[in-house]
Amino acid sequence: FTRFDEWLNQLEQATGDKTLLLALDEFVTLNEGFSDNRLQPAAILGMFRHIIQHRPRFRLLFGGTHTFSELQHWASYMINVQTVHISYLSENETRQLIEQPVKYYPLRYTPEASQRVLTTTRAHPALVQLLCGEIVQIKNKQSVEQRLKVQVEDVETGIADALKFGGFFFADIEQNQVDDTGRAVLRFIASQGESAIVNEESLSAHIPGDLKNTIALLLQRELIEEVEEKGYRYQVEMIRRWFV
Repeated sequence: FTRFDEWLNQLEQATGDKTLLLALDEFVTLNEGFSDNRLQPAAILGMFRHIIQHRPRFRLLFGGTHTFSELQHWASYMINVQTVHISYLSENETRQLIEQPVKYYPLRYTPEASQRVLTTTRAHPALVQLLCGEIVQIKNKQSVEQRLKVQVEDVETGIADALKFGGFFFADIEQNQVDDTGRAVLRFIASQGESAIVNEESLSAHIPGDLKNTIALLLQRELIEEVEEKGYRYQVEMIRRWFV
């Protein structure tokens, strides 16, 4: 890592007294390299810790769906880090992203269509952008008379396209964020329909084993929410549709 260290020195020299941000998105993928011995945890995580402790002008930002405490190698190196929880957008922020992402945006949503985007995505920023992007593609293929107004039917078509073409987002949840039991729970709840509430007794009757830890993880991941005494439903309708 000598070259990288030299590069950091050059950055410090070139930027005066500015604070520098190093952002690493989806940092959990490094774990794959640790697991198959392509990467050495002590070397890489030790380097991160060294930057945190000895380069005060640098800030490290790790973006991902896992916390350090969940990962085998990371916790002991990242003792002094702060976890910042990023959740859904506000309703006003979401409507602006849907209806006026840029100035003079020509596309207009009916109130029902805008509300359907909001309720289907639950204001999840990545899903709002994914769905609205698919809606733009749909409108671009329509006649001039239809092109500039989004109806609920366009949103429903966009949802299907988003699930098809935005599969990486959903596949990461299915493959990397939950285990076999978690997938079984998600599929069972999904099969009950939109906004369906499933109680713990019903889950236990269909899925064998102790589900306490599984449900706790799904709640932590914000995939489901507890809405009644031991009753659970999906937080985000688009994610539910992926697991149907």
